[in-house]
Amino acid sequence: MNGEDLFDAITQVRDALVDEAAQTEPAKVRAGWLKFGAAAAAVVLVVGLGAGVLGGKLPRLSSGFGVAPPTNNDPGSAPGGDGGPGHDEGSVFMSYAGPVFPLAVPSGGEGLIAQREVTYDFSGWGEQPWPHQMPTTDRYTIGNPTGEDKTVTLYYPFASSLGDLKDDTPVLKVDGAEAETTLRVGSYSGGFQTVPGGEDAGLLNLEQFNSWEQYRDLLSDGRYLENALGDHHDLSDIPVTVYEFSNYWGPQPDSAKGIPNATIRAEFDLDYSRTTVLAYGFHGAGIDPDAGHMMQSFSIPREFDPENGDAFYLFVLGDDIANLTTQGYATGGADTRDTIEAGVDVERYVTDLDSALRKAAEQMYRRCSWWSEWDEADRPDFEMYFGLLKDDLAAYGLIADEPVARYDTGWLQEMDVVWMNRVFYLEAGVTVPAGGSVTVEAAFSKGGSYDFYCGSPEGESVYGYDLMTRLDSSLEIAQQTARAVNTDGVEIVRQNYGFDWAGGVDTVGLDPAEEHYYLEIRAAQSE
Repeated sequence: MNGEDLFDAITQVRDALVDEAAQTEPAKVRAGWLKFGAAAAAVVLVVGLGAGVLGGKLPRLSSGFGVAPPTNNDPGSAPGGDGGPGHDEGSVFMSYAGPVFPLAVPSGGEGLIAQREVTYDFSGWGEQPWPHQMPTTDRYTIGNPTGEDKTVTLYYPFASSLGDLKDDTPVLKVDGAEAETTLRVGSYSGGFQTVPGGEDAGLLNLEQFNSWEQYRDLLSDGRYLENALGDHHDLSDIPVTVYEFSNYWGPQPDSAKGIPNATIRAEFDLDYSRTTVLAYGFHGAGIDPDAGHMMQSFSIPREFDPENGDAFYLFVLGDDIANLTTQGYATGGADTRDTIEAGVDVERYVTDLDSALRKAAEQMYRRCSWWSEWDEADRPDFEMYFGLLKDDLAAYGLIADEPVARYDTGWLQEMDVVWMNRVFYLEAGVTVPAGGSVTVEAAFSKGGSYDFYCGSPEGESVYGYDLMTRLDSSLEIAQQTARAVNTDGVEIVRQNYGFDWAGGVDTVGLDPAEEHYYLEIRAAQSE
């Protein structure tokens, strides 16, 4: 499944779920979840972990965990020791940060002519905790040779994720003043892949982009931007029966008493062919389609746990479940038989899926450990987060026409909403006066692409920066240049710009016919 397939999938919601609002037809569910005990549960949970739970900034993985993609990182191949202009193609990095995209004006820009200057500033490069971050300015002087003022809506694209927005979002200025912008976001830009050696395991790993060509193909026809400008999925026409678990109580973990992880277990009967179960807050499950039985369990939060006091949910689509029971157990293993004194209040009600998901999403949003370190103004908008959760669930989750195996548990907290790579857009309106010009400038800290030591030891200290000269746009960019400043202490490994810092060439013209420019650098090696 590639990025284009997933783009097409983002608009899909399983038809049976929508039809049910009018016909009360049951939704279908894919059988085949694994029934597992304590040991097997640990394996399944590790596979399904969302990236954000690890704590700390994550790389933009471009292939399966622990598997190195092809690379041509060979510092010894750089001609002339300064990269030279003759290298035909850049490296394929394990963690790909995406290119610097050109400004886009989808419509109305006919007759306008722009000059573009991209400036890389290497001051302090290598001194920050993340040394591959580099201050970058992408500046456009847009002239209007026509006889009338032209007002256009422009979009500045950049690759990022919700979890990286604070670091990646550009500041957009028009004629030196910060512009009033609207942040738009597109669907997941990558795909999914099988676990290496596990051909029958389904699509369990994210497969994020690792080349500029993939971004070009995704964005070239304008459909991705059109999707980003549209509305998120509205799931209010899908009925759902909600089981809300609250006011739980039980013993706190006590190894001396043999209670390492006190757990509430909910067990019930269902017809797997007529019922789909989504869940929030649950950590373990026992799945038995043959017996028509399911177990879902959650550890009783400790007093200092962030989720302590939160409600947990089962969302039932299609036919309702039956014979629900709850019981406290000494551990979270599905094969544990030692019961304990514990309890929970369970409330059942019927609503629509959109309203039900919002209650869970609000708790997931508050509990995101990464955003808790940010000022409130820097956090992604909740409605954006919630909209993407619904979009991803409709495209890849259990309510999709073809669910991805990574999300077969139905646990909402396993959706990779925060760390999926996407293309974002800063939207702004500008008026270019007749016979005059405006200057549009995007300033940001651009992350570099890199390899992990385990994949390419010789390329570990090399960072790559890609740039694209064109995308589908009505704005003509007639001239493009690139500049490098404060380059002391940095050397070029590979490039196709034509920079020669030692020879004083730090400004070069870019050929619009060349779609892609790359610059790969490292800290200057001592003689």
